Amino acid sequence: MSTQAKEPKPAAGRATRLTILCRGATAANQQTRFSSDVPLLPKERVRLRERARGLGRFDLVLHAPERSAAETAAAFAPDAASCPALRDADYGRWNGRTIADVAEQSPEDLQRWMSDPSCAPHGGETFEAVQARAAAWLEQRHAKGGHTLAVTHAIVLKLLFLHVVGAPLSSLWRIDVEPLAMLSLTSDGRRWALRSFGAGLPGGATETG
Repeated sequence: MSTQAKEPKPAAGRATRLTILCRGATAANQQTRFSSDVPLLPKERVRLRERARGLGRFDLVLHAPERSAAETAAAFAPDAASCPALRDADYGRWNGRTIADVAEQSPEDLQRWMSDPSCAPHGGETFEAVQARAAAWLEQRHAKGGHTLAVTHAIVLKLLFLHVVGAPLSSLWRIDVEPLAMLSLTSDGRRWALRSFGAGLPGGATETG
């Protein structure tokens, strides 16, 4: 069972590396549904074991509070810690609904949501708000040292990528992120640099949000 994050003290003189991993695929991915607090698909555990073998060991493993993120992180560390800042976007009253359903019932709201990152017609979080809280967490990690794995959701990973490279939020829909895709960063103590931004393993389903 995961716990709330209790991190070691910063290690002076050690380089800081951060690997941000999109959690594995769920039924909500297949259904293009606004929902993240569901378990991984059974077949995803095979791909996850392969990913864990390829990435090796980490000094610290963190994960978003949702079940799929916790199950993904457990493949790397049984004592992985829950980190609220990595939680999925709050989709308000759209949570649990499919994109097709929202498009049919509220097409204008869906269009506004996709074109304006400061808009939240569903009553939940704006993309601006999600990026702000995730970026605040990221900027506090410069001096942590060691290599940390952080398991989160596609939308959070994309927003952190835009933050690091200084791209506008309007670029959000130009990025596709598959389950188990990774964003690899390093810090010199002052700024984050992009090492790699890659796809997941073969057979993944592209995330819609």
